[in-house]
Amino acid sequence: MTTVGFDRIQHLIRVPLTVGGEEYRFLVDTGIGITVVSSALAARADVQATGASFTGRRMSGQAVETPLVRLPLVELGEYAVDAHVAGVADLGDIDGPNGFAGILGPGFFEEQVVTTDPDASTLTVRRRTDVAVDGPVIPLEVRRESVSVDPFVQLVLPSGREICVEVDTGSGSLILDTRFLADCAVDLGSPEVTTKTGTDETGYEWTRHWVTIGGSVHLAAAPETAQKAPRVQFQSIIHDGLVGADYLERYRLSFDVSGARMILGPRL
Repeated sequence: MTTVGFDRIQHLIRVPLTVGGEEYRFLVDTGIGITVVSSALAARADVQATGASFTGRRMSGQAVETPLVRLPLVELGEYAVDAHVAGVADLGDIDGPNGFAGILGPGFFEEQVVTTDPDASTLTVRRRTDVAVDGPVIPLEVRRESVSVDPFVQLVLPSGREICVEVDTGSGSLILDTRFLADCAVDLGSPEVTTKTGTDETGYEWTRHWVTIGGSVHLAAAPETAQKAPRVQFQSIIHDGLVGADYLERYRLSFDVSGARMILGPRL
């Protein structure tokens, strides 16, 4: 078992680790699919290009292709992974107060359970056999494609409709596809709805709506996890939705991608 402290960039968890003996800071994100490293880190002599690439899709549907590299030994506390495969992207400043050199995806933690404690600001990695179950156990649907690992879970909307949403700690909000506006009793013409438009770095023009919905949402496997009147972002996306940190960090989250489960332990 190993435990490290984390700080944050907004809602995102950032941890210290070493790559080939050199210190960096990485984000941890259950919804990213694959581990990603910065172009600067990928340029190191001990980082090996695989000659392959991976094409993933953003939640709005655009295809994004990234070259794949093989990393030297990555050490997070006493937990170490050698020859981990990652994608390469321009992540901006890696050294500033909001900088980071990479993002750890779920596949980095195969055969381990990762526990995030928001009260202690710690992240603990331990063997799956060493984890005590201290809260609801939520089954995950783990979708794998090449080096990508994406966890999904069943969520119940205020209407009673059950949908399949990605577990995404990289998102702050609960995000739902616009197909489910009626299930949440939302009228986009209401003055309570905030709407913004913009263009992302791929040139995609998006429209997003934010509103506090009535009723509650809960994980289908644990009705006791109901969140009343959550703030929801509605957008046209390729998934039913994404459940993010605002929902998940009400608990001490233990994430077990190999065992296809998460455990929602009590907070202090």
